[in-house]
Formats: sequence, structure tokens, C-alpha cells
Amino acid sequence: MIKVSEHLKAWRDLRWVFGAIWLLFLTYPYVGMVTSTTLSTPVRIAGLVLLTVFAMVYTAMCVYVMVPCMRSGDRGGHHPVLWVTGLGCLAAGLAPIIGQQVLGLGPYFMALALFLFPAVLSAATVMGIIAASVVLPELIGGWSPDPSTTVTLIVVGLVLVVMRSLQMRERLRDLAAEQERALQKQLAVVAERERVARDVHDILGHSLTVMALKSELAARLVDVDPARAKVELNELHELSRAALGEVRTTVGDLRAPDLHTELRSARSALDAAEIRAEIPVGDGVHHDPVLAWVLREAVTNVVRHSDARTCRVALRERGIEIVDDGRGINGSCYGNGLRGLDERVRDAGGVLEVSAVDGSGSGEVRPGTRVRVSLP
Repeated sequence: MIKVSEHLKAWRDLRWVFGAIWLLFLTYPYVGMVTSTTLSTPVRIAGLVLLTVFAMVYTAMCVYVMVPCMRSGDRGGHHPVLWVTGLGCLAAGLAPIIGQQVLGLGPYFMALALFLFPAVLSAATVMGIIAASVVLPELIGGWSPDPSTTVTLIVVGLVLVVMRSLQMRERLRDLAAEQERALQKQLAVVAERERVARDVHDILGHSLTVMALKSELAARLVDVDPARAKVELNELHELSRAALGEVRTTVGDLRAPDLHTELRSARSALDAAEIRAEIPVGDGVHHDPVLAWVLREAVTNVVRHSDARTCRVALRERGIEIVDDGRGINGSCYGNGLRGLDERVRDAGGVLEVSAVDGSGSGEVRPGTRVRVSLP
């Protein structure tokens, strides 16, 4: 199922306009029906309604074809076929009203076929529409052969084939880039695991080896030399405390985020969510881990909950501010993430402020959210 937010995002992605712009050519049958002196009023109204529905369905199909998130959200894969069939029914209903002008709807079917159907089926559809422009005027009374219509359909078909080829090449490049990013991510995970394993081995390997030897020695001495066994046990206790401290230090180093790294991660996450990011480099500021935690949590909330279009990050000497233009938030209603972040900031002696942003002055209907942290 495609979520409502994805539908809204799809309509904001203006790539579909490149397909819908050709609806301007429907002006001719519209004008023909309005100015016709042979059509009765009920027939004229029916024709205008059918042509309007045709334009609306075709526009919806342009959004489906041009916007990737719509294509990926359709699990069944049968909706396009039904919609194209519906367009065909609308065209059949228009044929008795607008006559031979219905052949002018051919490019719309050709475009949808080339971008929705497999290569063989789309080629057959294009050839069938071109052949129909030649055969139907010979078979239907009152229609006459129109070479200009056939030539137009041939030219449109060739242009659409080129566009389809370019789109396929772009998709292949995007797929290759996505696979490369996935591979780099896997390699980074493997490298991190190796680093952790190396650190644990270097830190604990020696201590655990010595502890094992001293515990064996103490076990042998406990009956023959209790005083010496007591000394070994005391040393074993000190070694275990030192090893525990080293483990805590290692875990702390692994868990504490780095501000430079979080700035890069924030840009990557916002770009993946198609949110325009305004993020500084981060040079010349205090790199307190608390600021990195704040940035991580705030950006996560923007991506998950805000439905924002832009997100701006500003760094100060001892603070950070993250502002988005999303739905806004009530500062008194903290979730678990913000409550934990508030505790972390207060433990560091800082102040966390979460508030709605008044976007009326910039023409924004939604208030947006500001997360601001100041450290002592």
C-alpha cells in the first residue's frame, strides 16, 4: 500500500509535469465540442465530461510513471493495466462524439505503453496505434485518411522510444549507485567489526591471560602456601578491576558519537528522505559528544515524524540548533527519545529547548520545529 504522505510527496515531485504537459493538445477536441453545431447539448456535456475524466486519469498515470516512490509502492503491478484499459473505454466513448479526432488521443496511449509495459508489448502497442490511424479511416464511414495524423504518431513514437531509453539508462545508473552504496556500507560494517575485535583482543587478551594463570596458581597454592595464594588472589582482584575499567572505556569510545560523523550522517539521512539539508561543516566549534547526540536524535525525528521539506542545522561555540518546516511539535509533549536527550543535556549542565516555529512570516502554513541546546 502507498501511504498518503507518499502520494503528497509524489505530487510535489514535478517530474510528472513533463508527461502531463501534452494535455494541452486536448484543447482541440474541447474547442471542437464547444463550438459544434451538430452536437446536442446532452451529447456535448457527455463528451466534455468524458474528455475531462480522460485528462485526470492520464495525469494520475503520469505521476505513477514519473515518480519512483509510486512505482515502488505498487506491489500488485495490475493497477496500470486497469487504468490504461479505463482510458481505452473513455476513448471508445468519445469516438462517436468527436469522430476522427479520437485518433489524436493515440500519443497518450503510446506514452503510457512505453513507460509501463514490457518492451515487446509496448512496441506492439505503438505499432498498433499507428496502424489504426491508417486502417480505421478506411473502415469507418465518415472518416477520411489523414497522413498528417499518421506522421505525427510516428514522430511521437520515435521520441517516446528515445525518452524511454534515456529513462532506463538513468534507472540502471541509479541501481548501480545504490548497489555501490550498499557494498560500501557492508564493507564499513565489516571494517568496524574487525576494529572492535582488534581493540577487544588488544585490551583484554593480555589481562585475561594473566588472570587465568594467577587463578590456576592460587588454586594450587591455597593448601600448601595460603599466604602466597592470598597475594595472588589480591593481584587477581586488581587485574579484574583494571580489565573492567578498560572494557568500560572501550564501550564508551564505541558509543560516543562524533560531531563531524553525525553531520555527515545527518546530511545522508535527510537526502535519503528527500528533505533539503542546510548543514555546516562543523569546523571551529566545540565538539562535545552531547551536541552529536542532539543532532542525531533531532534529525531522526525530522525524518520519521515531521514530513518536512527543509531542515537547517546551525552550530554555535557551545550549542546547536536544528530547525525544520514540518508539522511542528508541542514542546511539553516529549517522546522517549526527547526525554532521554533532555536528561543527557541536563547531566552535562546544558539546556534543551523544543518549540514550534512561527512560519507565517515566510508564507508557511505549517509551523515547523526548533530544537536548540546550549551548553555551559
